[in-house]
Amino acid sequence: MYKTMFLSRIWGSKEVLKREVRRNPYTRGELSLVSVIRSKDPLKTVKASIEELGGIEKIIEPDYKVLVKPNVGFSDSSADTSPEVVGAILSILKDIGVKDITIAESAVRGSNTTYNFRVSGIEQVAKKFDVKLIDLKRVEKKVKVLTGNRAKKLKTITTYPIVYESDVIISVPRLKRHVEAVVTISLKNMMGILPDMDKAIFHLRGLHQCIADLNTVFKPDLVVVDATEVMTRRGPQGGDLVKTDTIIASGDPVAADLIASKLLFELEGTTNPMGKAMNVKHIKLAEEVGVGTADPNSIEVIYRRL
Repeated sequence: MYKTMFLSRIWGSKEVLKREVRRNPYTRGELSLVSVIRSKDPLKTVKASIEELGGIEKIIEPDYKVLVKPNVGFSDSSADTSPEVVGAILSILKDIGVKDITIAESAVRGSNTTYNFRVSGIEQVAKKFDVKLIDLKRVEKKVKVLTGNRAKKLKTITTYPIVYESDVIISVPRLKRHVEAVVTISLKNMMGILPDMDKAIFHLRGLHQCIADLNTVFKPDLVVVDATEVMTRRGPQGGDLVKTDTIIASGDPVAADLIASKLLFELEGTTNPMGKAMNVKHIKLAEEVGVGTADPNSIEVIYRRL
C-alpha cells in the first residue's frame, strides 16, 4: 500500500514529518494527460474524465484512505464546488470498494466551514454516500510536514493528521477567478488544508510562491476541476458565471490548472488565452519547484463531448 513516510526530526523543538509524493501515473510517454469532457450529466462527465486518463484504479486500492478536498470556502454555493461533482467522485470511489473516504475543508478566514458544508449541499452529499465530513477548523491536533527540497519560501507546512495520513488526495476545485492569485483552481485549493494563521502567512510571505511550495509536499494525486459553471471576470466571489458543463481532470495539477485557466480566459474573450494562462504566477512557480508541467508541448489534452 502507498503510505506516507515518517521522519523523526527536531524542528524548533517540534517533531517534523516527511510525506512521500507519488509520481503522476496519468501520462503518455513524457506527456502529462489532461482530459476536458463536456456533458450535461455530472456523473457521466466525471467518470469519463477519469477513464480517459486511465482510470481511478491507477492511484487507489480499496483499502486506501482517500481525502476528497473540494472548495467550500464560502457560504455562497456559486463560489463552491458543485455537490453533484463531489457526489460523482464519491460514487466512483464506492463502486471500486473504497471504504475510508473523508471530505475535508478549512474555509477562508472568517468563514464557517460547517455552515458552508450545509448551504453548499456538500453535507447532504456526504450523508448520502455515508462518508466522513470534517471541518478542519474544529480539529485541534496539528502536524508539521517538511516541504520538498525545491521549495523556496516554506520549509514546513502545518496541517492536520487526517490530511497527512491520507494515502490519496483528490482535489476538486471550482474554476474561478481570484482577486490576488488571478485564478483559484487545484493548486490554490490546497490552501484549504491549512489553519487560518498559516493562510495569513501565505499572503504575507508571497502568495504565489507559497502556493507552489505547499504543493511540493501536498500535491493532489488526482485533480477533478468543476468547470460546470465557471466564475469569470471577478472572484473568488461575485464573478460572472458561465455554464460550460465541463470537467477537467489530470494527475498533474500544474497542467490541469494551465488548461483550466486557458478555458477561463477563453470565456472572457482574451486574445491569447494560453499565453495569459502561462503567465499566472503560481502556475509558473509550481512548475519551477517540480510539481508538474506548465509547458503546453509537454501536455496531451484529450477533448470529448458526450
